[in-house]
Amino acid sequence: MKTLPGTPTRRVLVAGAGGALLHALRTCEPHAEFTVLTTRRFGGMPRQARWALVAPGNAWTASLPLADHAVVQLGALRRAREAVFWRPSRAELVPLAAALRERGVRTLEVLLADGSALSAVEHQRLHTLGFDQVTERRPGTAPSRSAGPWPERLAAWMIGTVLATMRQVVGSRQYRPTSQVPRR
Repeated sequence: MKTLPGTPTRRVLVAGAGGALLHALRTCEPHAEFTVLTTRRFGGMPRQARWALVAPGNAWTASLPLADHAVVQLGALRRAREAVFWRPSRAELVPLAAALRERGVRTLEVLLADGSALSAVEHQRLHTLGFDQVTERRPGTAPSRSAGPWPERLAAWMIGTVLATMRQVVGSRQYRPTSQVPRR
């Protein structure tokens, strides 16, 4: 991965499901290096991403690599194709944040796929760990642009609404193999 001379490379750690990786790839700087926490070796990563194996059980803290920024997805639906991604539980959020802080993470982004919100206790514990800014996102929420002009805010709201609707439709559909059409 090429970067401009003198430009520090931002190291981004991704934990959760595939949605966290897609979000990180879409929102982070183009020259960032991504490390995805996985449960086994995985060869299907995008070019700019690599994987790190997470030890099973309670030994996962030793598996975490150094990073500057972390994207953690909680509450994601588990699909068979996403079993390769290490998925922390909601109860592991604060211990994971503490371990990430020890590995150099300064900013934390939490994606709440189940539509819930971080509790006041979770916010307080994350703040106590030194995370002054924790970005929290729920499905269908676009990044806040409250300081921008109203057309920009309206467009962000519309895009968020369309994306949330698309996620609901895709999530409700089950995979059904198409039947073969007989040839004439």
